[in-house]
Amino acid sequence: MRLKALLITLVLLAGCAGTNFSYDQARKVQVGMSEREVVSIMGKPYSVISRPDGQVWVWSYANGMSGRSRAVSFILKDGAVVKTPSIPESFK
Repeated sequence: MRLKALLITLVLLAGCAGTNFSYDQARKVQVGMSEREVVSIMGKPYSVISRPDGQVWVWSYANGMSGRSRAVSFILKDGAVVKTPSIPESFK
């Protein structure tokens, strides 16, 4: 019985990947916010990509069980947000 419960738990965990976030959280991030403020709203990013114009902080989440996924990124330079995406209200 314990083995069965463990296997079910592992399957459920394996079905999700990335950093879980909501678009409502992402809409709170504003230009000028510090790295610390962004992390307090969004949690740690899934990945950070360095570019000449700054860093792209990426949050990505996929649920393998439902097939749903979402992603958002912000550009930070010198420790502050310099660009945010427009997120449609229809994105939940």
